Amino acid sequence: MTSSSNLDHRLTMLVASVLVLLALPAVAQPVADGLRLSIVDTLRITDLELRGLAWISDDTILALVADPDSTPGSPPLSTTLVWSDGDGNVLREFDVTGLLSRGLAYDGEWLWSLADPTSETGALLVQLEPDTLYVEQSYELPGHRPTDIAWDGNSFWIVDHDRGRLDRFDLDSEDVTRSRPSPGFSPSGVAHDGHFLWISDFGTGRLDRLSKGGSVWNGTVSADSYFRRGEEIALVWGQGSLWLLPAGTGYLLRVEWE
Repeated sequence: MTSSSNLDHRLTMLVASVLVLLALPAVAQPVADGLRLSIVDTLRITDLELRGLAWISDDTILALVADPDSTPGSPPLSTTLVWSDGDGNVLREFDVTGLLSRGLAYDGEWLWSLADPTSETGALLVQLEPDTLYVEQSYELPGHRPTDIAWDGNSFWIVDHDRGRLDRFDLDSEDVTRSRPSPGFSPSGVAHDGHFLWISDFGTGRLDRLSKGGSVWNGTVSADSYFRRGEEIALVWGQGSLWLLPAGTGYLLRVEWE
């Protein structure tokens, strides 16, 4: 076969391959506003401000509670960790003022939370022993205002309001190993449901879902079932459900989606 014949053969095969690909059914893509939420339950935790929450066991809830200053954006007057049972009875309290600011996560062994920057340090990811609250380690974060944290079984995901970023903190390297813009520009909450990441945003009022380790947008909750522009909404996954934590309140909203 001549060189010209070889070229004609390759071109014929290429055209045939393209035609086959065009004939294949299109892969379904997630549709914006294709997810719908409904509030199915309310759980009151405190009369103060709920800054973070984690389930330590099926019947033990650990909450980060704040007595906020009257000046918006200023550090809270006090923060307290409160252990309670499934019936809402307080089991234990511990003052963590000046140590923890917002967000809670439990990885099955350690308790993790976030601290705002000070004149001495930047924003921190704080690792504590859950019984004694001994600070095992603190890790400096790249942002100025980390707002929420989620555990996915291997790594932590942290959203930073001022940077508009979603960061993955890896325990093996003890560092942020992935950073990407969040779907909105001012994220306030993040949760992992075992398959997807959920991110709430202050500026857009949206609730977005991500897959592939936070790298692929997977849908946006429809505005008629979730639209909270100008509200700081933290998120937590627990008891098989997604919960919303509206800032300035002491309760959770359990939601379901379709």
